[in-house]
Amino acid sequence: MNPSVKAGRGGLGWWLPLGALALGTVPQASRAEQWLIENSLATRYESNDNAALVPSSPGTMNTLSLSSALAASRKTESSATRLDVLASSVRQWGPGEQDRVDGRLGLEQTLADPLNSFRLGAQYLQDFNNATDSADVTVARGRRRTKTLSGAWSRSLTERVSLDLETTLDRTAYGLPPPQAVDFRNDELSTGLSYRWAEFTTVSLNASHAKYRTEADTSRSTTDQISLGFSRSWSERSSLSLSLGSYRTRTVGLRSRVFCPLTIDFCNDGLPLDVATDRVYTSARGLQFNLSQRYQLDERTDLSFSAARQQAPSGAGVVVRSDTLRASASHSFSELLKASASYSQSRSTYESLEGSNVRPAQQNFSLSFSRQLAPDLSVQGGYQFSRADGVVPGQGARANSVSLSLQYDWPRFDAAR
Repeated sequence: MNPSVKAGRGGLGWWLPLGALALGTVPQASRAEQWLIENSLATRYESNDNAALVPSSPGTMNTLSLSSALAASRKTESSATRLDVLASSVRQWGPGEQDRVDGRLGLEQTLADPLNSFRLGAQYLQDFNNATDSADVTVARGRRRTKTLSGAWSRSLTERVSLDLETTLDRTAYGLPPPQAVDFRNDELSTGLSYRWAEFTTVSLNASHAKYRTEADTSRSTTDQISLGFSRSWSERSSLSLSLGSYRTRTVGLRSRVFCPLTIDFCNDGLPLDVATDRVYTSARGLQFNLSQRYQLDERTDLSFSAARQQAPSGAGVVVRSDTLRASASHSFSELLKASASYSQSRSTYESLEGSNVRPAQQNFSLSFSRQLAPDLSVQGGYQFSRADGVVPGQGARANSVSLSLQYDWPRFDAAR
């Protein structure tokens, strides 16, 4: 869902979370409960020759982090509650060092009856905008804070047909060092109708409406999307998911221009230029798609591939066309030793309000291994190559990094009563 804040107050978007909350307050009969708590502690060292991924590297950055992850859940026959917490304290040595605390806090509640399912979720995320397959590549690496509130309702209309409705409210803010980043909000409402064609085949029809606005209100966009989806599990080793559709985005924003208040000769002689602000309207439409496939060669080797094109909110101050691609392979040499390789790419295309067409992109290639030292202790190591183009017009950036980490998994708590 993407009603703006004004529309959200009276629109359908707020009824989904309220409906889930109301259902949760209804007294329910006592039933069996399952409690699960998982916790891990990890420390990681990384050396990166261009951590900020800028055209001219200022030097090598060494980073030491200490992280703790907690997942706790409670389940009954008709409800489930899940809490996810990740906190990471980061210490850096090198040019532009920036000690910080990254993390994620998420809470989700699900309530269900034989025909309906409600979900209400909230998440707060603070990261460094440096994961290529999820980064906003229109802005440089730096602190990013995202707050998300979501609600969903699903209903089984028949044994084969189901209806889904979901709303999401996002607020994203950027900190230094990327001074060109623009804080924004994005609200979306989506609906879908799915039909189970066969035991392992499902087709679906999906539509969404989104509203994007910068916090300074210099730009507003509305995006409508519709797509047809297909998913099939060929076997226990192979699955495919594909959706094709179209989008239309309409944007209105402010553009600044300078002009001479008198004849140009006066300005050439030193008369200050004036600045005027114009309202600009743009419209874009095109094809969107989402493809993902997984194939297990044998009991030890997994392959996966995904590619997508969609309209996405951005810190550039406008909605962008985001093209992403990811391919990965993993192989278990033994029960204790595993290695993997992955490639990911993300490119954003947009026309700025100043009239220029921009196409920033990032690529990432990584190799990693993990070794189980004990039932609750493991070590991971890896190498990563990153490249960015177009963030600074006409300039590219490269980075190499190596890392080593150690993780301890606390005893898992699993109880039913």
